[in-house]
Amino acid sequence: MSKEGVAVLAKEVGDDWKEHAYYDEVEAFMPEAWKNLIWPVISACDFTSTMDLAAGHGRNTEFLLPLSERVHVVDINPENIDFCRRRFAGRDSKISFVVNDGSSLAALRSGSLTLAYCFDAMVHFDSDVVRAYLREFFRVLAPDAHAFIHHSNYTANPCGRWMDNPGIRNFMSQELFAHYAQKEGLSVVSQQVIDWGGNPKLDCLSLLRKPNPPQGLGGNYTKRDGMLFVLAAAHESAKFSLARPGTLTLDAHAHEWCGRLVVQQGARVLGTFDVHDAQAQPRQFVFDAEAGELVFRAEDRGDGRGEAWVKGIDIRWRKP
Repeated sequence: MSKEGVAVLAKEVGDDWKEHAYYDEVEAFMPEAWKNLIWPVISACDFTSTMDLAAGHGRNTEFLLPLSERVHVVDINPENIDFCRRRFAGRDSKISFVVNDGSSLAALRSGSLTLAYCFDAMVHFDSDVVRAYLREFFRVLAPDAHAFIHHSNYTANPCGRWMDNPGIRNFMSQELFAHYAQKEGLSVVSQQVIDWGGNPKLDCLSLLRKPNPPQGLGGNYTKRDGMLFVLAAAHESAKFSLARPGTLTLDAHAHEWCGRLVVQQGARVLGTFDVHDAQAQPRQFVFDAEAGELVFRAEDRGDGRGEAWVKGIDIRWRKP
């Protein structure tokens, strides 16, 4: 669908949420929702730079503000942003207020967020709008950052109007959301289907993460399609530096010509991984590393086979 078409769908939903009585009705339920539904999922996230998407009257912002160094309050309706300005007057030194078009985040810099958050709003969004936002999340999230999204799990009326569905949910499912997220480059950390308003399995809470590949890969290695690097001879090596301590997940391609993959940091060997296998198949290894340069090299197992093929590396920063 064209950007113009997505904007029309976003406005159709947004127009229904100007000065809505629902905001006052659900304010009292927010502490329980935060304690039982939200916090168990996001407690390990980095709140340094957080976005509250489709913020409405700011009931989610109220809980995000004490945790964050910066909160971006975003809504399609100027009326809601004006309400939030009044609500947080005197407490807004670390808040930026953004009126957006309901499907993009042009006001936010690429890689600037550590958490994108949207609770009790995206359940109403058209599936094309959801995917447009997922594309934007990948852009605005920093590597290793997360997105927490409360979305619809209702699929019973695929050709009907969202206003006719329970809880005015739009068409979406746990599986379709995960598929869209993966298509837009985000990985699914967890998904939890939940009941809502007396309707069983109506919604889903999804936690997404932007992968964090190594930066500044160097060394003398062989390039092959679909691989981060291939170490095809004993004299080859790959290297990069970690800005801070992290846990690395290494996806290797194991096959009969491979030997051992050795990972070193200075004189310390962090791991020696056997990637030899008679059948070509994926192999995954997880190890910890400190800040500094990592060097990857291949080692002969003793049978003359000493290659190592690495498909990708994902880094999760360790909390101080």
